[in-house]
Amino acid sequence: MALNAIPEHLLGDVVASKARIQSTVKRVAKEIYYSVDYVGETPILLCLREGAVPFHQDLSRELEALSFPFENAWLKTHHRYAGTEGSGDVKVFPYEGPSLDGRLVIIIEDIIDSSETIIKVCEYLDQQHVMQRNICTFLFKERPENIEWRNRGLNGFQHLPEVRHVGLFIEPLFVVGYGLDYRQHGRDIEEIRTLTPDGQNWVDEQIAKQNA
Repeated sequence: MALNAIPEHLLGDVVASKARIQSTVKRVAKEIYYSVDYVGETPILLCLREGAVPFHQDLSRELEALSFPFENAWLKTHHRYAGTEGSGDVKVFPYEGPSLDGRLVIIIEDIIDSSETIIKVCEYLDQQHVMQRNICTFLFKERPENIEWRNRGLNGFQHLPEVRHVGLFIEPLFVVGYGLDYRQHGRDIEEIRTLTPDGQNWVDEQIAKQNA
């Protein structure tokens, strides 16, 4: 079994198959390509590490195939979790890449769950004097806490820009795979799967053993 893999029998339903993931990436790439926002611009695709890396890589490849001009950049964040729930403790590490001053930035995110990470990232980008910041997320979790996103049409919540590009809307399930993890486990699963309570307990036990 690969490092930090989760045994198959501890994974639940398939939320998105490999085929559905790739077809979704192609659709999002075409949405970006045909958006009037980017005509005459060379946006920065800002990947939020580590979770969004697979989506960012696949999206970049599709945009290159469409001859869409862009630059790549990465920003590391860390959101401390209590079990499967975010704690609100989000750290944004120093940015390294092309100057953001006056640029149009597309934030590439793996999932919008509680929105705490994306809020912190947008606040950070405001300090860098970006011209415009759009949000592109592979998954948007439709949980009760996100009702304000829905009431406002994904536009204007807590002074955030519109979430312009969404791959898939999912129910409030905890999922792993395609870059998504639970305590650094399950990122390399090629599908997106739910994590069972037994799977969560198994990961907790492995980490406890490592720290013993």
